Amino acid sequence: MRTLSFNHVIGSGSMGTVYHAELRVPGGFRRPCAVKVIKAQGPDREHFVSRMRDEARLLGMLQDEQILGVTDLVLVESHDAVIMEYVEGVDLHEIQVNERVPPRALAELGAEIAGTLHRAHTANHPATGEPLNVIHRDVKPANIMVTVRGGVRLLDFGVARAAFASRESHTQGLVLGTLNYFPPEILAGEEPTPAVDIYGLGISLWECATGKEWGPPRVQQKRFERRVDQKLAELGGEYAPLLPVLRQVLQWDPELRPDGGVVERSLLHAADSSTGRGLRTWAREAVPGILKARTSRQGNDELVGRTIAVEDFKRGSTPGIVERRGPAALDEAPIITPQRPPPDPTTTWNSESDAETAVRPGASPSASKAGGAPVQSSAKPPAKKSRGKAKKDKRGMSPALAVVLGIVIGLVILSLLVGVLVAIVVVVWFLAVG
Repeated sequence: MRTLSFNHVIGSGSMGTVYHAELRVPGGFRRPCAVKVIKAQGPDREHFVSRMRDEARLLGMLQDEQILGVTDLVLVESHDAVIMEYVEGVDLHEIQVNERVPPRALAELGAEIAGTLHRAHTANHPATGEPLNVIHRDVKPANIMVTVRGGVRLLDFGVARAAFASRESHTQGLVLGTLNYFPPEILAGEEPTPAVDIYGLGISLWECATGKEWGPPRVQQKRFERRVDQKLAELGGEYAPLLPVLRQVLQWDPELRPDGGVVERSLLHAADSSTGRGLRTWAREAVPGILKARTSRQGNDELVGRTIAVEDFKRGSTPGIVERRGPAALDEAPIITPQRPPPDPTTTWNSESDAETAVRPGASPSASKAGGAPVQSSAKPPAKKSRGKAKKDKRGMSPALAVVLGIVIGLVILSLLVGVLVAIVVVVWFLAVG
């Protein structure tokens, strides 16, 4: 029988806890792993667990070396649990709390994630060859991990959208993700596209460069664009090589955002022009200290220190594990270059009026900070004028012009009536005299 020995807590949230553990199987084989144990109960639990099972199936199909792997679904003392690949590292949210990521390391890190997203966006089902149409939908610092050796992993496909026959949860019509990283089209009720992930990557890179939070989204185009100008102006001069890429991935129109392949190539080009330590050198210096500080803060947990027999999961199944794919060779994608002059650093925006007009689909902005719970909503798109109505409005005239025109027409009609009366009087007079 398989057993799990729980060593310490890696992280915890409202729905459960992630542990570092050791998996032991008959025959003496053992290996380290990460185990996500779902403990919370409530009306959303079954939906959450079904999404967890879908995530395991999807990752079994993707099998990408830069996506954190899932190996099995099990029961731990009647609690749903997922056994995952263990990677010694920390997420970018933990990093940005402690220090800024140097420009060159940030460009290389962004290129790795952009390439991973592009492979996921263009992946096909391993058995049928049909497109999986994967969209992560929750790209943010808390879902990007950096290892002690400078490796990069994309985490948490639990709210991802994908098309495959064995999927259990159905998320169409829901707004899933973290509010602060929503692009404007999602708040307007449009269907998500891969451009959603590219936008989330852009905000994540900005936050890692500044150590600040981007803040709640904006839903008016002019205010959105003013805010992007202001935020990018806050970056120091050492991040200048990244500015053209960030400006392009933070476009209002999703169709103007480049795909992950273009972003990957452009960020690698930017890394060549950037200063500071590279990703591997910086990670070897920064990550171990954060890991050590995290371990020292560990508290008591009912599973830590115990060895527990695990049961096979009773529902659903995961696809067979296939050989992992390495990063695909870069194609000759165009490199993003500046589209307009740098923004004026004095540009400002009205945060209070923006906050009043922002759409908050089912949650307050304060609940959507990095590491917060995903937002679920049934936000509807704003009403649009019909084309006929728009033309009618365009042809209309102002009330003042209508009054003046009415007076002129009235005077003309009155003049004609007076002329006719005068003519009749003259004719009658001539007849009487004759």
